[in-house]
Formats: sequence, structure tokens, C-alpha cells
Amino acid sequence: MSRNFWIVLPCAVALTLLLFAAWYPYTGAGRQRYNMQLAEERLPTVRAILDADLRFREVQTGVYTGQDGAVGFFGTVETADDLFRLMRAVAAERLPVPISWQVQVLAEEAGR
Repeated sequence: MSRNFWIVLPCAVALTLLLFAAWYPYTGAGRQRYNMQLAEERLPTVRAILDADLRFREVQTGVYTGQDGAVGFFGTVETADDLFRLMRAVAAERLPVPISWQVQVLAEEAGR
């Protein structure tokens, strides 16, 4: 193999890696990773909201992989009013990532 090949090959590899590093944040995986990192940073604030009110004791929160990375809420509350209050308290925090709600209202289930 010629001497030029051994010069061009490392340059081509380096350029490919550089382009990938510059492009990665704009991919779906890059956005998801960034949003999940933001969500992880905001979890203590969100957990403080849940701990502040006994009506939210059956609701857990965590980082959710859906929606390109989100804060997820999972569990149950007694009434629709409790869910509304929880949603309002979380909205007041103005989280920089999407929010995934998987919280069920028990009063609606009992009425069925």
C-alpha cells in the first residue's frame, strides 16, 4: 500500500468521527439523552411537590424514555381534583422537558 493511503485513512476516520459528533445531538437518540439528563436534574424538585401533599402519596416519578425523554408520573390519586392540583403544581415548575402522565383517578374507577 502506498504512503498516501496511510495518510488519507486516518484523516478520513477522524473526519467521520468529527461529523458524527457534530451531528449526534440533532438525532432522536441525542435529543432523548439530553432531555433525560435534564429530567434527572429536575427530579428532586418534582419529588418535593409529591412529598408536600399527602394526596399524592401513591404517585411516583422518574425519568421516562418516551417523548424523547421526559419526567414521568405514575400511580393513583383519589379524585380528579387531586389530579388537577398535582398537574397545576407541576406546571408551575415550568419543567424544561415533556411530562408523561400515567396517573389514574380512583374515584372514577369506583363509580364504574
